[in-house]
Amino acid sequence: MFEIKTTDESIMQQYLKKHGNRNEFRYLFTFDKNYIFMVKENRSINTYYVICLMRNCMVAIAKSKQVYSDDIKKKLIEKFIATPAYQVTLPENPNAMIEFIFKKLMAASGFTIRENQIELSKMMYEGIKQNHIAICEAEVGTGKTYAYIVACVVYALYERQKRSKAGILTYLDNEYCSVPCVISTSSIDLQNAIVRTYVPILSDILLKNKVIDRPLSAVLRKGKEHYFCQMRYDRLTSYLKSSQKAVDRELLYKLSALKIPDYGIDLDEYKGLKNHIVQKINVPKACEISCPYYKECQYIKHMDYARSSIHDFQVCNHNYYLADTMKRAKGKHTLIPEHSVAIIDEAHKLPDAAMQIFGKRFSSEDITIMTNVLKSNLKGNKAYLQIAKMKLDSLSVLRTRFFRSLVSKINLDAVDDETSQIGIFIGHFEKMLLLEMLKIIENIQEYCAVDISKSRTLEIMFLEAKEQIETFFRTENIIYWLENPLSDKLVSICCIPTDLEDQLHKVLWKNGIPKILTSGTLSDDRGFTYFKSNAGIDKVNKNFISEMSCRSPFDYKNNALLYVSENVPFPDKQCNEYIEALADEIIRIVDAAYGHTVILFTSYSLLSRVYELARHRIKYPVLKMDKSEKNIVEAFKNSGNSVLFATGSFWEGVDCPGDILSSLIIVNLPFPTPTPILEHRKKQYAELKEFIEFIIFPEMLIKLKQGMGRLIRCETDTGLIAILDFRISKKGKYRKRVLGALSDYRVTDSLDEVKAFFRKVKRKEYFYQD
Repeated sequence: MFEIKTTDESIMQQYLKKHGNRNEFRYLFTFDKNYIFMVKENRSINTYYVICLMRNCMVAIAKSKQVYSDDIKKKLIEKFIATPAYQVTLPENPNAMIEFIFKKLMAASGFTIRENQIELSKMMYEGIKQNHIAICEAEVGTGKTYAYIVACVVYALYERQKRSKAGILTYLDNEYCSVPCVISTSSIDLQNAIVRTYVPILSDILLKNKVIDRPLSAVLRKGKEHYFCQMRYDRLTSYLKSSQKAVDRELLYKLSALKIPDYGIDLDEYKGLKNHIVQKINVPKACEISCPYYKECQYIKHMDYARSSIHDFQVCNHNYYLADTMKRAKGKHTLIPEHSVAIIDEAHKLPDAAMQIFGKRFSSEDITIMTNVLKSNLKGNKAYLQIAKMKLDSLSVLRTRFFRSLVSKINLDAVDDETSQIGIFIGHFEKMLLLEMLKIIENIQEYCAVDISKSRTLEIMFLEAKEQIETFFRTENIIYWLENPLSDKLVSICCIPTDLEDQLHKVLWKNGIPKILTSGTLSDDRGFTYFKSNAGIDKVNKNFISEMSCRSPFDYKNNALLYVSENVPFPDKQCNEYIEALADEIIRIVDAAYGHTVILFTSYSLLSRVYELARHRIKYPVLKMDKSEKNIVEAFKNSGNSVLFATGSFWEGVDCPGDILSSLIIVNLPFPTPTPILEHRKKQYAELKEFIEFIIFPEMLIKLKQGMGRLIRCETDTGLIAILDFRISKKGKYRKRVLGALSDYRVTDSLDEVKAFFRKVKRKEYFYQD
């Protein structure tokens, strides 16, 4: 970069001749391949010019009475770089540009140079260029987010240059060649960080150093239910103003204080806004041009802005991206504009999102909401209203009979907090009830056609209800199950297609857009086979798939210790001896770590039992993660040296750097709980042993690595990981395979060694906190 040479005088002469300039300039040097410096000399003053070959223009940059010298040469370069005319010339090899950004520009701005991050970015760039599906596992600390953003920016720079040379883009008419990229992630926190932090910081660095000539732009894409609807807001506030109820007056005051119409339409930004209120003022599913607010609608204006080609990055979640690919595959109007690249971060969550998007759900509440909405919209004489309400009540009765019949087939005593999917069989009786529901829905549509036609929301509700019922009436090609059987209101039946991976392959992996899939945990101990099979990528030609795994730069051998307990029996949460042994071992580890501990469970019921046994015997502050507790992680971070009993969301996505979390206890290996989906997969294997080896074990290892990743979050973090599962003890049958997958860690079964480790890696203050 910034090469200087003195061999382009002939090019200068050709340019001057072509543009009718007299031969009165003297060639000085060529800077950065595309900028020819020359001087027009006379007796009193020298005027210095630069020919910009790429932009096909000539600019004057300085006048001086001094004779040209090396000192003036240096000043000319500095002055020219500061002008709008200069932009860094791209080296022939894009990898050199990636290195230049990381090693020169970002390093000068305080970023640490990470060789594996640079190699990861190069591999991602190559995957984009070759139109591949690139699977890029990047363990914690690699810096994958900047790796793929830089790869996309470099690809866009070279693509624009290629189009410019081909005449597709010219600088003369000031067109900007857009090479947009989609970034899909699982968590809203990462999406916000990309839009508000990662892209703006890199944009400032590249602008400052003339790599780009306009700021990078990233826009966050979300479903319409996240945005404010002025029409619904006005209706709600009009009702609240007329109400005499104290609760309505209080709500009106709160809404007025928020000033939503003035401060922005993203309802997620208003933290005090309860979900049931959001549902009353958000953009409805049936948002259409006939709305009287349409011309001035802030949401429509936002969507026009979000879909415009000015954005380099469209950032969304996996569900939104998959919904777009389904529309794209069907030739429908898309959610996201045309794009050249797709980045799928947190890609291990993609199969879960696919189940939500490709799956179907029919709930008891769907019928309740639909009938209530229609009842509130009925207009007509008394006889019409009576008959309409009678038909709606009949539909509700059929709905109740259907779900109660399904629930009656299961053992409710066996349903606990960990049972999310309950296998059931839809028999002849239930199918007859579904058929009766279909008939009465069609009858209601016909009888109440006028009232339904006045509401696009109602039209959609009835169409969706029929589609859902028809899906479960024909059960040949679906895997289905029951959820929430203990609640008459929330009970639902759900399904996914049996060929989910095939459908994912058709809509996602065959659309010709290069894709980068990245996450800290995509592989198990045998590579990416399980992930590729689960995501439908195994059906893609191997020549179009590239794979890479970047190890973490963190020093696990010295900064972490893996303790495998020999003091806890085989897991059995119904056994009192097992529960007591767990509590005893947890207390010993907490004492050795001086608090600073998270105990990670796979079962909430087991968590509760151990918590009750251990909490009064732990001499540090004790916290328990309840299902309704949203701020427990923040409470733990602010506590100093407390002990948190946790499950669920703490297995991934939680970041506690520093000494706050110095001891992570994993109670059980996180094997997946039995589900109808797993039962279906098990039938594809001749032996149970193969099913466990190729499905159950890989899924467990990936989740185990996600959980263990909560401990070491930066180069200076130190701490203990303890696994209390008998199955990886010296007598356990899974020890060899699990520890083989965790070879970065030193392993011990001695609590004395654990205590010595803490004394070695922690400062004195760590042991004397209040």
